Amino acid sequence: MNFESRVNILLVDDQPKNLVALEAVLDSPQYRLVKAGSGEEALKALLGDDFAVILLDVMMPGMNGFETASLIRRRDRSRYTPIVFVTAVGKDDIHVERGYSAGAVDYLFKPIVPEILRAKISAFVELFRKTEEIKRQEQQLRLLERREHDARLAEAEQRHEANELRGEMDLAREIQQHLFPREAPRVAGFDIAGASFPAGAAGGDYFDFLRTSPETLDVAIGDVAGHGVGPALLMAATRAYLRAFAPRGASPEEVLAAVNRPLTVDIAGGPQFVTLLLMRLRLETGAMTYASAGHNTAFHIDARGHVKAELPSTSMPLGLFPEAEFEPALGLRLESGDLVLMYTDGLVEADSGEAHFGVRRVLDVVRSGRHLPAEALIQALHGAVTEFLGSAPPLDDITAIVVKAE
Repeated sequence: MNFESRVNILLVDDQPKNLVALEAVLDSPQYRLVKAGSGEEALKALLGDDFAVILLDVMMPGMNGFETASLIRRRDRSRYTPIVFVTAVGKDDIHVERGYSAGAVDYLFKPIVPEILRAKISAFVELFRKTEEIKRQEQQLRLLERREHDARLAEAEQRHEANELRGEMDLAREIQQHLFPREAPRVAGFDIAGASFPAGAAGGDYFDFLRTSPETLDVAIGDVAGHGVGPALLMAATRAYLRAFAPRGASPEEVLAAVNRPLTVDIAGGPQFVTLLLMRLRLETGAMTYASAGHNTAFHIDARGHVKAELPSTSMPLGLFPEAEFEPALGLRLESGDLVLMYTDGLVEADSGEAHFGVRRVLDVVRSGRHLPAEALIQALHGAVTEFLGSAPPLDDITAIVVKAE
C-alpha cells in the first residue's frame, strides 16, 4: 500500500502498556498509528496532522480526557474529528453524558473487545476517506473555476462545475444512505416501513427504528436544514447521539433534550438546526407517545381513511439552545387498521413549478392506498410525487415512515 494513502489514527493514554495494546489490535498497513502519552502531547500531534479518529483515555493525570476533548473541539482543524473515549471506569449515565457533551461520538469500556474496536475504527476511517475525497474534489473544482474564468469559457465552466458538484453530492448521499436502516423491524401485529428518496442535491434527511426494550419500539424521523456534505455529516452525528441516548429508558422528550445538548455544541451558533420527531410504540397495546422538535406534523389515520389525530411539533428544533426544554404530547393508541404517517418536508414541498404537492394530496394518496402494505404505500406516495413533478427535478430529499396496526 502507498505510504501516503495510510490514514492517521491518534492513540492517547498515559499508560505505555495500554498504548502498546491498542497498537497491537489496530496494526494494519492501512493505518499510521500516532501515540501520545498525555493530553498535551495529543494537542501537539494535532497541530501537524489530520486524523480519522482519536482514541482518548478518560482518566489521565494533569489534563484528563474530558479537558483534552474540549480543547480539541475548540480548534477549527479538529472540531469535527471523531473522538472515542476509552475508559475502565465511569459507566454511569452522568459520566457518559459528560463525555458526549465534551465532544465524544462513542465510548469503549475496558477490557476492550478487539473485534469491536477494529469494526468501529474501520467505520470512522471509511467516513474520513470519503470526506477527504470530497475536499479533494472541492479543491479541483475551485482550480477549474479559476482557469475557466480566465479563459472566459462560461459555457464550459458551467458544465464542468455541474459535473464536479454532482460528484460531491453523490458522495454525500452515499454517506447518508449508508446510515439508514437496512430493513424495517418485523413486529407481530404491525406492518412498518421507511424509505428515503434522495434528490439531486444530498440533504440531511434521517429515519431510524430503535428497539429500546422488548416491549417498545422507537421510530424516529428528522431533517437537517440545508443541503450538501455539512448537513449529511450533521445527520450522522444526530443518529449517533440518538442511538446512544434512546436505549436508556428515558421518555421521548428526555431523549430529545439529551441529543440537543451535544448537537448545540457541534453547531456552535451556526445557521444549521435539526428537526426530529421521536415516537415510542408499545407493542402489546399499540399505545403511542411522542415528542417533536420542530418537525412536520405527522398523521394518525384510521381504517376508513379519516384523520384521527395530528401529531404536531411540541418544541423548537434541536441545536439552537443547549438547555432548551422539550415537551411531551398526549398519548395515542393505534387500533386495528390504523396507521401513522411520518415524513420530511420534501414530500409536501415538492414543487412542480406551479404548486406544491401539499398535505391534501399526501392524505388523498394515503386514503386511497391505506389497504396496501406499509412499504407499498410509501412507494405509492413517491410515485404520486414523481408524477406530480413531471419534468421538474425534486429540490429536496423525500423521506417517509408508515406504521400500520394489523
